[in-house]
Amino acid sequence: MTSTLPARPDIAQLRRQAKELQRSARDGHAAALGRLARVTTDPQRANLSAAQLAVAREYGFASWPALRAAVADATPPAGMHVARSVFANKDLSEPSLFTADRFLALAHNAGWQPGPLPDAVVFTFSGIFAHVLRDDPRFEPNLLLAPGNSAMFNTIDDDPRIAVTCLSPGATAMIGQVENQVALGGADRFVIVGTAGAIHPDVHPGDVIVVDHAVRDDGVSSHYLPPDTYVDAHPGLSASLLEALDQHGIAATYGSTWTVPTPYRSTATEVRQLADDGVAVVECEVASLLAVAEALGVRAAACLYVTSSITDPTQAPPSEPLRPLEVFEAALAALRNTP
Repeated sequence: MTSTLPARPDIAQLRRQAKELQRSARDGHAAALGRLARVTTDPQRANLSAAQLAVAREYGFASWPALRAAVADATPPAGMHVARSVFANKDLSEPSLFTADRFLALAHNAGWQPGPLPDAVVFTFSGIFAHVLRDDPRFEPNLLLAPGNSAMFNTIDDDPRIAVTCLSPGATAMIGQVENQVALGGADRFVIVGTAGAIHPDVHPGDVIVVDHAVRDDGVSSHYLPPDTYVDAHPGLSASLLEALDQHGIAATYGSTWTVPTPYRSTATEVRQLADDGVAVVECEVASLLAVAEALGVRAAACLYVTSSITDPTQAPPSEPLRPLEVFEAALAALRNTP
């Protein structure tokens, strides 16, 4: 499909188009529901991020960030300003002093062997997964590849072999494992099954979001990709996640996330600005994974279960505490069906 901007593109006008599409779908208008059905399994409940994705694709762009970037190029004074940091001038082509290859060579020299390598890896950040998987006959512990103090499990079925790594919140150990897997010639598909807090008024505890793109406020992605505001999830893997969730009876929608390095420093001003641009939730890992995967040439995606609202603490927590495990089962199915 050819990407074509409207005459005199205006990101504020395009944002209003997305809001109007969302309102029309919620009012039950068939045309709007049909447009949103191309990007979500539940168009009448679609959030603003899904409506923005629909508008972007109608103009021939893969994502809302891609549309925004094109508008910025066409109208530099009014366009999106790329996020800058102390690392904005980092030369990403300069070789690293310490690499995964070097780390693994040291481990091999010390007698370590990785054992069978997985085809895909699921990352989780809740202690419930380690407890459940220890008693799940489909899995066995993997002590050879588990990073640090985390727990890791492999599926008994080896076609495909899926590893599940149970980590503490944060990106560092996860990124190290992705680097090691790629250096070993192991997994080429990585999925986060995580939790998040809602920052958009249309997103509520209990919702499930398949990430289409993430705001790069994480501190990791700038070491892998040139400066930018967003990084995209792999579209094919994300579509497989959305389809698998639907088949498991879980109403999910595409949405964007804001990845931060700490859970305790979000301000009302930045939350309001991000919500106005359709960002649905906040968490601490997704942008890092998506950026590293893009830099290393592998696929990555994420599905997030909303546990709370950052902006409205009066919203009740979800009444289904085991729903993250159901999301996990859908993620396993998606990976089995995505070669």
